[in-house]
Amino acid sequence: MPPAADDTRPSLTAPPADSCQAGRVSHLELAALPGTPFWARKHTQAALNAWQLPADTIGTAQLIVSELITNSIQATSPDPATQPEPSPGYAAPITLTLRLLLGRIVIEVSDTHPSPPILSDAGPEAETGRGLMLVQALSKEWGHFFPPSGGKTVYSVIARES
Repeated sequence: MPPAADDTRPSLTAPPADSCQAGRVSHLELAALPGTPFWARKHTQAALNAWQLPADTIGTAQLIVSELITNSIQATSPDPATQPEPSPGYAAPITLTLRLLLGRIVIEVSDTHPSPPILSDAGPEAETGRGLMLVQALSKEWGHFFPPSGGKTVYSVIARES
């Protein structure tokens, strides 16, 4: 007799749990605030832990997320010298999307600023400007695109270690 439709027993023909993990997505809406990189790293850690990824992969993803989120905050925050302050309580929206795909993890950070990220060659005395160099060094691939809704999305692809 075949099992009932509401039977929760595992099927003998079901794929192993590991193979079902590819294709998972985690999405988080954030605001461009000074504490946002911390919360983005925590979210990344929680999602990748839930997907049972190794600590090294999680650490790499957290570092990339931190750099991309920080760049997004800098891009969307008004320059006090040239732009008026936004209304009180306003912070530009930023989104973080993590995608677990076969053999790779895709990290996407989207914001409302239309300018593309610029990979700069920070000199040895520079205090900033190394974030995208780090993203480039840790990624299999990285880049950006402009969604039809406006703004930009910067992405990084890292290897998924078993």
